Amino acid sequence: MRLKDWQQRFAEFGKARASMPFSWGSNDCCTFAAAAVEALTGENPMANAPAYDSEFGALRLIAAAGGLRGLVSSFLGDEIPVRMAAVGDVVLVLNEGVELVGVCNGVNVVAPGPDGAVALPMTAAVAAWRT
Repeated sequence: MRLKDWQQRFAEFGKARASMPFSWGSNDCCTFAAAAVEALTGENPMANAPAYDSEFGALRLIAAAGGLRGLVSSFLGDEIPVRMAAVGDVVLVLNEGVELVGVCNGVNVVAPGPDGAVALPMTAAVAAWRT
């Protein structure tokens, strides 16, 4: 359930993450999406997940869930059709052959990049979850 002021909180999240560089365990695609969900709902879906600070740690967590799609589903429940993804929903995209998660901003999927948030086209989305 989203908080009453979720729109303002989502805007603040976007500003805070706009120039934050990618970092395993604190600003990778999973923690980025989890922080967005926390901004909208007040609850971090990864709060009880094992901590990690490396690509190896992230890949171990993902593999234990059967893949990135399985990991996100374990935190957020059932998928919704991609065409129904709205602002703030978590989206799985395929970017240059690599799966990653981000957050729908209404037009694009926003995810962490090397030097800050990047926008990817919604046409790259392969799965989505309601927040």
